[in-house]
Amino acid sequence: MTISKHGDFWNPKKSPWSFEKFHSDLERQMMVRLEADPFVKKWMKRHGITIPWIDVQKHQRRYVPDFFVEYEDGDRKLIEVKDPSRIDSNDVQRKRKAAEIWCKQRGMEYIIATIG
Repeated sequence: MTISKHGDFWNPKKSPWSFEKFHSDLERQMMVRLEADPFVKKWMKRHGITIPWIDVQKHQRRYVPDFFVEYEDGDRKLIEVKDPSRIDSNDVQRKRKAAEIWCKQRGMEYIIATIG
């Protein structure tokens, strides 16, 4: 289980913002990786993307993926970082399905990444 850690990631070089907020240490670690990846052209946490999904009680919800990433070759991906112990949860799988459909309709890829 990851420790919840909130904070600001200041002065990213590949984000259009002067800082990005992280809501877990996994998100902070992904920011460090994205900044260091020579194939990443830009990334952002504050991307404005919301994806509708239906929970197990048939309620419509809104899901905001962790990161929007654009690569040097033009590929665009939505990346969600998760602790491996949470990947198989019903809600995560429902959000994943909705995000995969959303991305496919836009020529993008959806990835769940585990770090640690």
